[in-house]
Amino acid sequence: MKGFSKLLITDYQEKANLTMAFICRIMTVFMSIAIVLNALGIFKISGEIYPTIIASIVILLIPTVLYNFLHLNYLGVRYFVLTLIVLMSGILYSILSYHVIIMLVFPVVISCLYCDTKSVIFASVLSVPVMIVSHLLASQLKIVPDEPLVELKDVWLYGILPRVIEFAGVAIICITTARKIQKLISTLAEKNDALYQEQETLVTSLAEMIEAQSQETGKHVKRVSEYTRVLCEALGMSDEEVWEVSSAAALHDVGKIMVPQDIINKPGKLTDEEFAIIKTHVQYGKKLLEKCQGELMHISADIAYHHHERYDGKGYMGVKGEDIDLYARCVSVADVFDALVSRRPYKKAWSPEDAKAEILSQRGKQFDPNIVDLFEANYDKFLTILRKYPDDQ
Repeated sequence: MKGFSKLLITDYQEKANLTMAFICRIMTVFMSIAIVLNALGIFKISGEIYPTIIASIVILLIPTVLYNFLHLNYLGVRYFVLTLIVLMSGILYSILSYHVIIMLVFPVVISCLYCDTKSVIFASVLSVPVMIVSHLLASQLKIVPDEPLVELKDVWLYGILPRVIEFAGVAIICITTARKIQKLISTLAEKNDALYQEQETLVTSLAEMIEAQSQETGKHVKRVSEYTRVLCEALGMSDEEVWEVSSAAALHDVGKIMVPQDIINKPGKLTDEEFAIIKTHVQYGKKLLEKCQGELMHISADIAYHHHERYDGKGYMGVKGEDIDLYARCVSVADVFDALVSRRPYKKAWSPEDAKAEILSQRGKQFDPNIVDLFEANYDKFLTILRKYPDDQ
C-alpha cells in the first residue's frame, strides 16, 4: 500500500523519543533535589560525589538536546542515548551503591517506551556487564559505606548474583511486554493498510462508473486527481493527506451517476430546468459518500458537495470564501482547468494558455486567490500531467 501505517509507527517512535527526553528531565529534577537536601543536611552523602551527580544530570539532558532541539530521530541516536543512560546508571551505582539501586533497571524500563523488542534487549544486554563492573567498583570505592560484603567471593555470590537474577526477571518482563505491544502495533498497521486498500479500491470502482456514465474521455478523472496532488503538495500537506485528497478528487462528480445521461451528454446549451438537474449532482455525491466508512470517503463527500462553489459565493449552494472546503477549492481549480482544455460534446478544447488565463482572471472571484497563485507557480507541472494523460482519440 502507500506505507502510511509505517509513517504512523515512525511518528510514534519520534514521540517516544520526546517522552524519553521528558522522563530524563524529570530525573534531573530529582537529582537536583537530592543535592539540595544533602546541602541542607537532610541527606548525609559525601560532597565528593557531587561531580558524578552533576555529570549524570548533563547526560540526562542530552536526549533533550538531540530530540527536542536537533530533532535527530534516528535509530543510531536511540541506541547512543540508551548506551549513555546505561553507563550513567552504572556510574551512579558505583558511587552511591544502595541509594540508587533502582537505577540499574531504569535503562531497561525506559527502553520499553519504544515498544520495540530490539531496543529492550539492547539495553538489557548492555546493562548486565555494566552492573557487574559497577558493583565491583562500589565494593572497592566504598564512598557510601553501606556494603557489608568485603570478601570478593561474597561480593560475587551475595552481591552481584542476586542482582543479576533480579535484573534478569525485570528484563524478561520488559522484553515480553515490548514484544506483545510490538505485535499489537504491527497487527493494527496491517489492518490500517487493508483499510486504505479497500478505500482505494472503492474509489477506483466509483471513478470507473463515473467515466462509463459520461461521454467524456476516461483520463479526465485521472488528470484532476494529479492536478489536485500538485496543489496539495504546494500547500505543504503531508504525504498521507496528499494521497487522500488526490484520491478523493476522483469522486468529485460521482453524483452524476444519478443524473440522466441525455442531460449530461447533451451537445447543446442546457435549459434552465436541465441545468437545475445537473446542479443536483453535488447533493447526490455527498449523500452517496458521507455514509461510507473511512476518512477518505468523508473527504470525498466534502469535495463532491463543494467543488462547484465559487469563492465569491455565487456557486451552486452559495457557500463563500474560506467556508468552502479547502480540498474542494483545490479540486475546483483542477476540474475547471481540465474541463477547459478538454473537448466536450458542447465545446471545443481550449489551449492550455487560454485556460490558464481564464483561471488567473477568476482569482478571488470563482477561485481561492491562494490556490490560483499555487496553480500559476506550478503551471508547468499541470502541462506535464496534461501531456502524460492525453484524451483517447
